Amino acid sequence: MRLHRCAEVGCRELIKLGFDYCDNHYQQRMNDYHDRKSKAQALSARTLRGKHDVTERDREYNSEVRPELGHEFYQSKQWERISRYIKQRDMYVDAVDGKVYDQGNLIVDHIVPRRLLDTNAEQYDINNLWLLSRSHHNHKTAIEQKMNDNKLKHISRDWWIKVLED
Repeated sequence: MRLHRCAEVGCRELIKLGFDYCDNHYQQRMNDYHDRKSKAQALSARTLRGKHDVTERDREYNSEVRPELGHEFYQSKQWERISRYIKQRDMYVDAVDGKVYDQGNLIVDHIVPRRLLDTNAEQYDINNLWLLSRSHHNHKTAIEQKMNDNKLKHISRDWWIKVLED
């Protein structure tokens, strides 16, 4: 088998032909590339053209990817009406910390996750819906992903409040 040295200046590691860098330097270069790319995207998103590109990417995602993931439920007229009702019922107040938020910063969330509910009527049950701020919703979702379905079916609103307050 033919070998050659890593292309990184000063590295003397031997690697197979067809590769330019050893594993260490390849990973280091990939991390640098991803950092530069994310910084460039963040900078680009501030310009008018960048904002337009982000909007187009979001529109494409919403029209093509979301329906495949089962997110068309959240685009339905019935969900929009119920979501608006829950926000008005709870007066735009987060269920965990009691703070008032803007309409865009609140998410109507299912206490028992929607995937565990059997019928369509259960998915629209207003007793299973509450308002969470974006950060509380993300925290709750992360916890839900680590738990098994049987436990999730039996967790109460009070338990979630206690856990999310910390």
